[in-house]
Amino acid sequence: MIKMLVCDFDGTINGGSSHGVNQLTDYLSTQDHVHFVIATGRTFPSISDGLTTENYPAPRCIISDIGTKMYHGHERLNDEAWQHHVQAKWSKSAIHHALRDVPFLGECHPPHQGDFKLTFEGKLDNHQYTAIAERLLAHAIEVDLTYSHDWFLDITPKGINKATAIHHLMEKHQLAAHEICVAGDSANDTAMLTIPGINAILVANHYPEVAHLSDHQHVYTSAASHAEGVLEGLKYWQDVSIKK
Repeated sequence: MIKMLVCDFDGTINGGSSHGVNQLTDYLSTQDHVHFVIATGRTFPSISDGLTTENYPAPRCIISDIGTKMYHGHERLNDEAWQHHVQAKWSKSAIHHALRDVPFLGECHPPHQGDFKLTFEGKLDNHQYTAIAERLLAHAIEVDLTYSHDWFLDITPKGINKATAIHHLMEKHQLAAHEICVAGDSANDTAMLTIPGINAILVANHYPEVAHLSDHQHVYTSAASHAEGVLEGLKYWQDVSIKK
């Protein structure tokens, strides 16, 4: 039985028709046993605003800043245990110092920065991406780099991403991977879409950077886009879990 649905926001449940959002929300209202969770690259203030723009399902948990922040319940209580775990792996000042003279590094706009996330905007080729990674290693800085949408370079603590945040939720709620659906559309969703044993949904409007995931047996690629594609995939995996 599927007990949790974890959705990326931009490009996954956001960006399509209001009708699709309403369909997903109406369906989840009949599935009390399914916990709805948002997992986004947005900062917490940004996703809080975004969730007010349509009739989105009310999330029981928000994972923001590419997994580096987590908030629970309608009160949006900060998960202090997770924050302590993430904080121990992070030094923003050291990263800025290491990359201070990289000429091709994109803009670092304040609204997109998190306590444990740095986001640079601009196109990078493979050589430039590798040069950034090598520069950080040369300064003994261990972080994760995620380049998505051919524009956003996110730097986060080593080993901290949407997948590890979901593992934290699995332990908290005593859930197994086969009881969870995850839905996404871009490279910053790759970690959670490839969790071993997970039921993954790739919406039809996904970016080319994750198209190869369609070849995986545990990934359902929806015919529909955005929220309608999420609902299609959720129903598919619910049917599969019942047949098992």
